[in-house]
Amino acid sequence: MSAEAMVIVLAIVGAIGLTLVVAAFAPTRPRLADVLDEREAPTGFLGTIVSHADRMRLIANPADLALVGQTREAFLVQRVVYTLIGALWIPGTAAALALAGAAPPVILSGAASVGCALVGWQLPVLMLKSKVKHARIAFAGASAAYCRLVALGRLGDRGPVEALRYPATLGTGWAFARIRLAIDEAVLRGGMPWDGFTALAEETGVRELKDIGQIVASAGQDGASIVDTLRAKATSLADQQLSDRKTGSSVRSDRMDMPVALLGLAFIAFLAFPGLYLMLHL
Repeated sequence: MSAEAMVIVLAIVGAIGLTLVVAAFAPTRPRLADVLDEREAPTGFLGTIVSHADRMRLIANPADLALVGQTREAFLVQRVVYTLIGALWIPGTAAALALAGAAPPVILSGAASVGCALVGWQLPVLMLKSKVKHARIAFAGASAAYCRLVALGRLGDRGPVEALRYPATLGTGWAFARIRLAIDEAVLRGGMPWDGFTALAEETGVRELKDIGQIVASAGQDGASIVDTLRAKATSLADQQLSDRKTGSSVRSDRMDMPVALLGLAFIAFLAFPGLYLMLHL
């Protein structure tokens, strides 16, 4: 690459960086979602960047982030850090090889650096999807156990409110902690405990929680018997969790076919290489 081309590339990169900095400091209107949810809009330099990134859809689904307990700022910083690591990995390796006298071509190093940067940019998204999938399966199992405990509470003549709140204090996992927090927040806002399930379902994207809240609300408002309904819901959640685990196991088993196939091809190439080498050099 000539010196003139390098200067042009550096000028373009500098102009893009300056534009992003100016756009980050420019005042913006608050997000409608933040206003409706009564949340404060992000402030400061990082908060402004997060707002712009959210508008450009560079941040994952808020429900997925809420389910795994990760903030938008942390997710964006993770993507940037992984991108920088991917972009600088190849130049660092090329510099080390250059010191050893085996420097790769500049074009090849640049293309590999861009590719690694793209991989680093997408890696947090793939990691988040995996975490969300496992979290939803775990939440379904915790919800099934919670339904059974609420049903037992109703059989023990506990009121709807007490039957809903007491089982949440028995669990020690993160799913029960989220349920406790949702119930306490609904009560502090002046609502009923089952209203917290609707809010938690919208926040995390776990639809089963909304169903549980509606089942218990029918008992609190109409005095309906919900024991059989809760047990049926618990059985349905347990069956769904078992089905998801079987599906995951079959997918992992299918993924093992590719390494085995590659290993077989490598073994065949290893066996055929001496004969091919002799044929080509006769």
